[in-house]
Amino acid sequence: MALRVLFRQCGLRRAAVRKRCTAAAPAAECPFGFRQKVEQQREEGGGATLKPYLAIPSAKGLPVLGTTMEILKYGGAAKMHEYCDMRHKQLGSIFREKLGPVEAVVVGDKELISSVYNSEEQYPRHMVPEPWLIYNQKKGIERGLFFMDGPQWLQKRKILNHSLLAPQEVTKYGNYVGGIVEDLISRWNMLSPEHGGIVPNLETELYNWSIETLGTIVFGRRLNCVALPGQTSEMQNFVHYVQKIFGESAKMTLLSPKLAATLRLPVWRRFEDAADNAIRIARDCTEQRISELKNVSELRDHGVIGRLLAEKNVSRNEIVNIVADLIIAAADTTSHATQWALYSLAKNPECQEKLLAQINNAVPRGQPLSVEHLDKIPYLLWIVRETLRLYPIAPFLTRQFTVDIPLGGYRIPANTLILMSQYTMGRNPQYFNEPNKFKPERWLRTVKGEHQNLANGCMPFGTGARSCIGKRIAELKMRMLIAKTVQNFRLESTNDVGLAMRMITTPDKPILINFEERKK
Repeated sequence: MALRVLFRQCGLRRAAVRKRCTAAAPAAECPFGFRQKVEQQREEGGGATLKPYLAIPSAKGLPVLGTTMEILKYGGAAKMHEYCDMRHKQLGSIFREKLGPVEAVVVGDKELISSVYNSEEQYPRHMVPEPWLIYNQKKGIERGLFFMDGPQWLQKRKILNHSLLAPQEVTKYGNYVGGIVEDLISRWNMLSPEHGGIVPNLETELYNWSIETLGTIVFGRRLNCVALPGQTSEMQNFVHYVQKIFGESAKMTLLSPKLAATLRLPVWRRFEDAADNAIRIARDCTEQRISELKNVSELRDHGVIGRLLAEKNVSRNEIVNIVADLIIAAADTTSHATQWALYSLAKNPECQEKLLAQINNAVPRGQPLSVEHLDKIPYLLWIVRETLRLYPIAPFLTRQFTVDIPLGGYRIPANTLILMSQYTMGRNPQYFNEPNKFKPERWLRTVKGEHQNLANGCMPFGTGARSCIGKRIAELKMRMLIAKTVQNFRLESTNDVGLAMRMITTPDKPILINFEERKK
């Protein structure tokens, strides 16, 4: 996701109902070149030279409401990324602001963000959208890795790291991913001529593909989300419910979810119904697969779920929770990232043709695409990275600490919500030449004056111990689908689309792309 990115970041609310880890511990290693221990940082930041929290630049707001009215005038929660970008230009690389009912420190500078990650504790904590926490509490249910903290999170994370992050394991999933891509291309070949060259409901098509791909990796078998026109399955209903979870959650960003739940407002009822059904379907699939594997001797050969079943210290209930949430997380994140990539290529035909030339040199049309072929198509990886720079799936990364930390010369109190502005970073002209232009070539390391900014200036999956656990699979999925799509279709954009925040970065209107089949 990426499996969690991010549906992970932007509730913008401190959750009183969330269990907190209170143990401070050495930070996980962070790839920024800053190697000091957390304790050293805190010692160095513990002097009187640190400015108090209230000295951080801030925008004036109204009592209780803060700057909510200004945010609403700017476009509301859907334009929060642009609003914070405006505040950075006005107040600088670090500011504090009352965003709806919660106050946060917002940073948009690569050195400051490096400092945040360099201060990470043994059990990093991120923000979980409050509607999801209230839902879990009201229903009395436990959830998966995204909702875990402390030793429980670390134990389960280590188990999943091997299956989802180890390069040799991810490479094994290539055949699964490639087969599903071929099925989707066949489906689009049938759909696009029927609709004047447009693939209808492209977002839903990519949701289905994303869930089918991760579901196959997790369960070791197909789920039938990517079916030929006219065929349906319950997993396709699941896609609808997941879309509603994210959409209704986003509507509660500047509203009190607790109040919405207490008063049973329509937005809460829609959210609750979607969550009930999505979790039910995901758990039913998981329970069914566990039953199917009951008498299997070599469990580790049957997807991620088989590996979890082979672990002695993971209960059946924990497996159900973890797997169900992985499937839910897969839908929204990778599907939107891929949609932005196709949109960017449709808007930049010269990039499309460069990519096509590399693809055809690596693998003739009609032949299956393998992981080995991807290594011969470097331009494809640059396209993925450039897409995620311009359209970060998580426009804000989040952290909270159990102790005070120094940041930008200020003392940040424990439990303060820190928002790291991915959108602002990726479009900062100090880090990227022509930042609003789609230029995959900038990721070629020989491009002078730019490549040194790439790693720290663009972190779509986060970094450190709690970075996106699905990042390698997400990149694999995106690269395979983009390659086969461009090899089979000439993409042409038929509308202009802006960004809207719906927990993650989504189009503000449906993306319309003409899929013209290439001559064989």
